[in-house]
Amino acid sequence: MKYAEFKIENDKIEFHNSVFGVESVLLNGKPASKKFSFSGFDHSLNLNSKNLILKSNYKQFKNRQIELELIQDDKVIEKQQVKTNIFQRFIWVFLGMGTFKLLDYLIDSLT
Repeated sequence: MKYAEFKIENDKIEFHNSVFGVESVLLNGKPASKKFSFSGFDHSLNLNSKNLILKSNYKQFKNRQIELELIQDDKVIEKQQVKTNIFQRFIWVFLGMGTFKLLDYLIDSLT
């Protein structure tokens, strides 16, 4: 699911996130970075000889939003805040509870 788009001159950077926590960054429609994260990640990008970082930070319990910062030379050049999808939040809670139950069961069965 596409969450945000940044434009730098004639170039486009897109931030996508799946319901299972896979973040993808596209440069002009082509994959540039793909990482698994539930709390956010720093994506290193190279655009026209410029080194950029797209930093994602999840505020799951406070604002239920994703904060995105596009950084060049240690300076934030653009910032966006987007709400997380209600279905995605449900999946995260479900996976978290399922993982907790599974670990609890494994610990009980090993002792």
